[in-house]
Amino acid sequence: MAPGSHLILMIFFVHLIFISSQQEETGFIYNGFGQADLSTDGVAKILPEGQLQLTDGSGQKMGHAFLKKPFEFTSPESLSFSTHFVCALVPKPGFIGGHGIAFVLSASMDLTHADATQFLGLFNISTQGSSSSHLVAVELDTALSAEFDDINANHVGIDVNGLISIASTPASYFSEIKGKNESISLLSGAPVQVWVDYGGNVLNVSLAPHKIQKPSQPLLSRSLNLSESFPDRMIYLGFSGATGTLISYQYILGHCRPWMSLSFLESLLIKLKTRDHQRCLLFC
Repeated sequence: MAPGSHLILMIFFVHLIFISSQQEETGFIYNGFGQADLSTDGVAKILPEGQLQLTDGSGQKMGHAFLKKPFEFTSPESLSFSTHFVCALVPKPGFIGGHGIAFVLSASMDLTHADATQFLGLFNISTQGSSSSHLVAVELDTALSAEFDDINANHVGIDVNGLISIASTPASYFSEIKGKNESISLLSGAPVQVWVDYGGNVLNVSLAPHKIQKPSQPLLSRSLNLSESFPDRMIYLGFSGATGTLISYQYILGHCRPWMSLSFLESLLIKLKTRDHQRCLLFC
C-alpha cells in the first residue's frame, strides 16, 4: 500500500485453520464473518461490512466470539492445529493503550463470568488459576499487570487456566536477514502477523510484521499436552478482548490470504472511515 494509505482502528486479518491429524481432516477457514457461524457476547458484534468488533471503545467492557461448532478430537495424539492471523492494535485517541487480546481454546463458549481489564475477558478473581477453567490462550498483552507476573507491557504469553503465563517473552520476531530477533511494538498500529501451531505436544507461537514471511524460528515454543485441559475432547475456538481504563479498538476482519490485493483491503478500511474513530495510522 502506498505511504499515503492509512489503517484505522484495531483490525485483525484472520486466516484460521484447524486440522485433526487423523485420517479424516476437519478444517475451518474464515473468508469473512458475515456468513460465519459465530456466537458473540458482551460488546462483540459483527458489523454490516462483515468485520467482527470485539470491543467498542468504551471502558470496562469485554467481548467474545466463538465458533458455535466445537473442534473435537479422539485422542491426544490426534490433536493438532495451525492458526494464522494479522493484528494491528490501536489505542483509543487520548489513551495510552489497551489491555490486549487473546486467541482462545476453551471447553465452553460462555465466558460471561469473566472480568474485563487485566483479566482479558478470560477469568475472574475466583476462576483465575483454577484447573476447572479448562481454558488455554495465547495472549498479546499490552498492559503491565504485576499480579500476573507480567514481564513488561508488550509481550506474548501462553496461558493455561490462568493469566500467570507458563511461557512469555517480549514481542519480537526472528529476522532471517539479521539472524536475530527484532522487537515489535504491539501498540504501534502497524500490522503484526501471529502464527500459533500445535502438534506433538508442542505449542509454537511466531510473530512477524505483515510483509515478512513466517520466521524459521518461533518466538515461543513450549511443551504442552493440550488434551489434559480438555478431558471431554471438545474445544471451542475463538477470541477475547477487554478494556478497562486503558482502551484499544479491537476488530477482526476474517480471512486474509497472503496474496489478497491491498486494494481489496483498502476498500474494507474505507467502509470504516465513517465510524467514530479519529486516529489514523500508516499502513506500510
